[in-house]
Amino acid sequence: MEATVYNIAGDAVEKIELDDAIYGITPNTAVMHQAVLRQQANARQGTHETKTRADVRGGGRKPWRQKGTGRARQGSTRSPQWRHGGVVFGPHQRSYEQDMPRKMRRLAIRSVLSSKAADGRIIVVDSFEELEPRTKAMIEVMNKLNIGDSTALIMTAEPLVNLDLASANLPGIKTMNAALLSVVDMLKHSYIVMPRAALEVIDSILGNHGGRRSLTLKDFNGTKSIEVIAAPDRSKASGTAPAAEADVEDVEAEAAPVAEAEDIEAEDTDAEDIETEDMETEAEDVDEAGVADEGDVEDVAEVEDEDGVEEEDEVVEADEDVVEDTTKGGKR
Repeated sequence: MEATVYNIAGDAVEKIELDDAIYGITPNTAVMHQAVLRQQANARQGTHETKTRADVRGGGRKPWRQKGTGRARQGSTRSPQWRHGGVVFGPHQRSYEQDMPRKMRRLAIRSVLSSKAADGRIIVVDSFEELEPRTKAMIEVMNKLNIGDSTALIMTAEPLVNLDLASANLPGIKTMNAALLSVVDMLKHSYIVMPRAALEVIDSILGNHGGRRSLTLKDFNGTKSIEVIAAPDRSKASGTAPAAEADVEDVEAEAAPVAEAEDIEAEDTDAEDIETEDMETEAEDVDEAGVADEGDVEDVAEVEDEDGVEEEDEVVEADEDVVEDTTKGGKR
């Protein structure tokens, strides 16, 4: 989409190309309506407050007894039906804040800008720096830009004191920072007037590259940390050979302590293996000695058993002799 750039005298200076992704889409009226409702709701303070019967001072005593008076029963003079009583279902402090996804917010802004551009309601000005800070000068500029008495929103990239002073007494003219991109203000005014610097700000926010970046993603070259981590290019000329040799020496110097540490670990491992073998040998000797001792104990036990059997045989033979002698003596 092409746009004509004018100076403050109303003369055409040049033609520029506007981004179709911002100024040339089909407006989404539903999203625009939701964005307007959200912005108006978020502008509410929500500090309204009314007093209920519990908040009003007084009314703690029952006005008259329950029965016998002929009048309706009453419990407090601060009930809602009484004068100076509390308010029923009155407004209380609350938040009217509404949230909206970022993509929908930006779609609403693009829709407003596209709608204004399709109707020829966006006017691009070269600059307002030469504008005199006078109301009369501002009225002349509006007339030369064919705006006249219509309302206009002037969106600048940065505050301009002379522009603020020139438009302060004109109720239909409002100045605003281009980075704010207020949907309500853009729809409320008939024309949108923007310097070329404001177009760059809007493109940096709503452009295809996304986000508030000063550079597009295709122009992003990375950070220093990535450059440090990146491997050196081996295909370059031999002029880099000394640097490569220095790198090799550095690597060898760094590898030396590692090799020494590995040798020390190997020696420690050998010492541990020797100690383990010695301990195993001693354990085998102890086991053999234990087996020999067990054999000696068994031999001694067998000898004792044989001696005991022989003694028992002798005792039995002696008893038999005694019995024979007693029998012979009885016969006699």
